[in-house]
Amino acid sequence: MRYWGALAALTFIGVCSAQELPSRDDPLYDYLTRLKPTARALERVPRSTDEFIDALRNDARPEALLARWKLNAATALPRKATLFLVELQGFAYPDRSDGRAVSGAYRLTGAWAISEQALLEVVWSDARRHSGANPKAFGTVPYAQLTLNAGEWRWQAGYGTLRWLGGYSGGLLVNDEMPAVPFARVQFPLWIPLLGEWRFEQFLSQFEQDSKPTWWGARRIERDFHERWTLALAEAFKALELPGAAVSQIVPFYLYQKWYSNAQLGSGWFNYLAEVGVVYKPDETNRIYLFWLMDDMRAPTALGGSSITPRKVAVLLGARLSPAPNTRLILEIARSDGTRTGGVYDNSNHPRRYAYYYKDLPMGHPLGANRIGFYARAEHQNGRWLYAMDYAHLRRFHEYRPGARGYTLELLIGYQATERSLLTLRYRASRLRDDGAPDTRAGWYLQAITQF
Repeated sequence: MRYWGALAALTFIGVCSAQELPSRDDPLYDYLTRLKPTARALERVPRSTDEFIDALRNDARPEALLARWKLNAATALPRKATLFLVELQGFAYPDRSDGRAVSGAYRLTGAWAISEQALLEVVWSDARRHSGANPKAFGTVPYAQLTLNAGEWRWQAGYGTLRWLGGYSGGLLVNDEMPAVPFARVQFPLWIPLLGEWRFEQFLSQFEQDSKPTWWGARRIERDFHERWTLALAEAFKALELPGAAVSQIVPFYLYQKWYSNAQLGSGWFNYLAEVGVVYKPDETNRIYLFWLMDDMRAPTALGGSSITPRKVAVLLGARLSPAPNTRLILEIARSDGTRTGGVYDNSNHPRRYAYYYKDLPMGHPLGANRIGFYARAEHQNGRWLYAMDYAHLRRFHEYRPGARGYTLELLIGYQATERSLLTLRYRASRLRDDGAPDTRAGWYLQAITQF
């Protein structure tokens, strides 16, 4: 068992260093703050898996081994390892601040190593219920997951949000903007003749939407080329019905859709999306990445391309740069199509739950349909001090479709008062316009974070 575990870890490590960002609810952020409570860690600054691995590479403490096992960079969990962490947040606002939102939030994280190859993690938090476009959509258990390694296979089952590749502003195909859902997931190395060994991953989820069962699933294969390039191919679906359920999990989703699209199921029962991603790694810290999402494409007639549905695609181009020590710069441009009958992720005159949304929140990139967006983040840590800036600018792809346009800005100054506490002063400003007058907001607020 140890031999196969080591082989599986070596297979996965190279792929995990591409551009994978754990979901914002993942306990990996809690493990990092327990082990290295820096200002960036306490702020839960988004990190990709290669940044996690680099931060914990030479740490032999049980919590670090636990985190590296999750990242496929360790072959076994420490025996009977447990972790329990409590985080409390408090907020203060000036009397006339437009930034007023909530006075406090909590997060409790627990992890138990059931065996050397089985891990149970649970998070209890109300943080997601106080922010975002639809805070009422979230519960107080954003993450509960059991992970089991069996040789070269990794099985996961639980309740939570998922995120695949993409950029720091969000993933195009699978993103954590939506509320948590139940899911089952499997990962294993896959040998493809003439193409070599790839990493394969697939998940399936079923949840209630508009009081009816809805299915969501995705699969992908990834491979590194010459230590510099990573290629990822993925497909996903959201289905109102799932005939021949076992068949749907074996054959490509595109072929499954063609086989079962008949008069009995009607139009708009299966929403299919596909993604191609390329990541270039010029060195150990910098990344350049491109992702292309296909929502609707007019394939040649020989491949079943008789539909008159307009083409809808989305593109994300980005870079993660480290121009100086303890400094990180992220630049991203995203673009999504929009048509008169609908855009990327939309239902395009099909039933409402056919759209790639759940509880009015996108299951893909938060940019949504008919948008061109620019995202920039700059951050620098100097000892106990943290400085950061987030800026996003939006405009419409087609002027004939409605959609917010304008900008949002956040400036942050943080000070690590004690080993496990952080004080941050933030300024948030936004000016967004849809069909009416612009909605302009600006305000300061003070945040205190303490962990136990």
